[in-house]
Amino acid sequence: MGGSGGVDQSYFAGVWQSKILLRSMAAREEAGAYSYCTTLFYAVAMEFHCVIIPAYIPFICPALVMFQYEAALHNIAKFYIMLDVILKFGTNGLFFAWFLFCFSEGQISVTRKYVAGPRAAAEWRSMKFVYTWVSLIGTYLMIFSVKTYFTILYLWFIPLFITIFAFFGHALPYLMHGAAACPPHTGPAVELVGIATTLIFLAGFLVARGCWLFPCLCAPEVPGWLFFPPHDPPDNPLQGDVDWDAFQIFLRHMWRGFPAAEDCVWEPPTWDFSVHRGAHLPPKGSKG
Repeated sequence: MGGSGGVDQSYFAGVWQSKILLRSMAAREEAGAYSYCTTLFYAVAMEFHCVIIPAYIPFICPALVMFQYEAALHNIAKFYIMLDVILKFGTNGLFFAWFLFCFSEGQISVTRKYVAGPRAAAEWRSMKFVYTWVSLIGTYLMIFSVKTYFTILYLWFIPLFITIFAFFGHALPYLMHGAAACPPHTGPAVELVGIATTLIFLAGFLVARGCWLFPCLCAPEVPGWLFFPPHDPPDNPLQGDVDWDAFQIFLRHMWRGFPAAEDCVWEPPTWDFSVHRGAHLPPKGSKG
């Protein structure tokens, strides 16, 4: 995005430049007429592009580096090279489109032209600052937390990052530019659809990952000691596709009623796992 005229082409700046383009499109007369539904569709897509996907970066990056690459420095370098290629895939895809359709120099300059005034530049620099520092602090916080103590409750970082990016993404433009950041007619609809998209995604995330976010919510199938595991924990009582199984357990408890506090199973089984190697928890419904 952007040409050679000084437009910031970094990933986080490009993310917010697309949001500014959406707002410019919403201010046009066509957005309130025959392209109204298309504008709202892009509002949903931009919310994923500008809020939800960036929120996963400070969570997934340290997790991959620590568990897949064993926190080795040379493997970290390989990972960030791979991540840089992925983030530049959109630009490389544009190059492929130029080649595929045999665009001339004049057509190429039109497709990559980005006209922005000083207000737009100040806005994407501000959001780039938010993205960069939240991602940097979040990445180091994730690495420090996992090295100190591991718990499934670190999944709460994802809705936390989403909430932070959504708050700044919807509040900062209005605080910087006032009413000009929300064009009449289609502008309010774009903002409300974006906020609704984030809220629906957060609600879906809490339901889909409810068993891993709230201790005791899915007990005794998902015992409480999984959230605060001992130094040498026993095997996970859920085997196979644990995410799907936990989601089914959550739905079953939501239909039949959630367990009482005394069913949380805060302590793991008391048998000696050093003797019973590879032992699993007793089957569901068994006693003792």
